[in-house]
Amino acid sequence: MTQDEEGTLLELPKGLLGFPGLTKYRLLEPPDAYPLKFLQSEEQPDLSFVVMDVASVKSDYVVPLPEEDARQLALEREEDALVLTLVVVPKDPRRMTTNLAGPLVINARTRVGRQIVLSGDQFPLQYPILGER
Repeated sequence: MTQDEEGTLLELPKGLLGFPGLTKYRLLEPPDAYPLKFLQSEEQPDLSFVVMDVASVKSDYVVPLPEEDARQLALEREEDALVLTLVVVPKDPRRMTTNLAGPLVINARTRVGRQIVLSGDQFPLQYPILGER
């Protein structure tokens, strides 16, 4: 996925949990911030989320994507899928966590994505990014 100085425009037709009416976002990848990125709403620019490439902290993380979701996203190949997770940054950033139960799956070719809801029993809502797991 290519990005310009204003980020990559993404469409999430169903929005994010809690924000169903906001469907257009910019994915911003500041230099030297990997694996952290920012997802900023186009419709409400003061709203943004920290997201991350979860493979950088959990290399065995695999989203069990239902066939219907894969079809709606037009994912023909596994490598077309960009998987991001939402990050919570508390006052003490050493305690950052990422939500493995609600990943964003984005078709890197079409730039259309959706948030997938997985079982909290299998996939923790608060997976530590730094320190012990």
